[in-house]
Amino acid sequence: RDSRSSQPHHSSSYSYHITRMKTGTLLVQLSLHAYIFLEVSTLGSAFSIHSLTMKTTTQTKSTRCQQHPGNTNTGLYESNNNNGGGNNDREQRQKKRLVLIRHGRTYMNDLIDGTHFGAPGFTDVFRDTPSRDKYQDSPLAATGLEETKQLNERVRNLVLSGTKKGASEYEALSLSKGDASVFDELQLVVTSPLTRALQTLEMGLYEHIVKARGIPCIALPQAAERVYLVSDIGKPRCQLRGAYDYFVDFDTGFHDALRDDDPWHYVPTEDDKEQYIEWRPHGEGQVYACLGEPQHNFDQRMTELYQWLNERDEDVIALVCHSGVIQWLLNGTKFENCELRVLDMESIKPEGLQ
Repeated sequence: RDSRSSQPHHSSSYSYHITRMKTGTLLVQLSLHAYIFLEVSTLGSAFSIHSLTMKTTTQTKSTRCQQHPGNTNTGLYESNNNNGGGNNDREQRQKKRLVLIRHGRTYMNDLIDGTHFGAPGFTDVFRDTPSRDKYQDSPLAATGLEETKQLNERVRNLVLSGTKKGASEYEALSLSKGDASVFDELQLVVTSPLTRALQTLEMGLYEHIVKARGIPCIALPQAAERVYLVSDIGKPRCQLRGAYDYFVDFDTGFHDALRDDDPWHYVPTEDDKEQYIEWRPHGEGQVYACLGEPQHNFDQRMTELYQWLNERDEDVIALVCHSGVIQWLLNGTKFENCELRVLDMESIKPEGLQ
């Protein structure tokens, strides 16, 4: 669809006579602001397309392009960065990086630290409404709100320092000098749909990153915490939209068949219930509000998350998520609440990857 017109273009078929073409990248210009990359290889007079990727000018302006010598149509280009090996476009630009952020401290964090998760007599069953509101899909507690406020201030100081970023700004976020400009390069934010992650995103990153730079945010069920307790049972999308859809996309990451009032978190099937083996501490009076998410289900969901992130075209992605998710991705590495780290995606090699 032409952005200058409310009417869609009619589809057309074009034939290009290409007299000279090498293995590499072709760029087809769709309009002033959009292109398609075609990864191609040749064998005699035939050629095959390996991948097709949509780009905008902001994503491709670093690629110098020239009109193909054998083409008389000015819409077809070949990249000057052709190395003859058919390497993907990301390798020609930069390595993919992931900004991992754990949510702020919640009421459930306060509870399980005080009573020790799974200790004899432990329960996450709450009968009164105030307690259910504090612990089901547990929101940020007072400490967590203060942590997100500090995150917001540190991000603000780093972003507003411009190109003259000093050690005091990036070290306040535990960043290396090489990652000091990571928020300037950020292209996408992905968040768990659990309330504590959405609050951390809204209070810690929205003002100076998302709003100021127009960075898209996608809620992704695969990024939610493993279901340990009632705190990991999320609210339906109809409630989340009412609070956060002014800046979070609650459609792209969700299954098309899922209705707004359907549960999006782990819900055991009848077979799951029959075959369930309790993996949490038990046998000493512990009572849980829900079945825990089995390891094989969690491994599958985390594999989907890893693949989703790895296959995205953005070079720098922030992920606001949970301790269990981070430990799975980083093979047991633990983050404090509101801790932030930058990692090369190729360095993340989960042992549970299926």
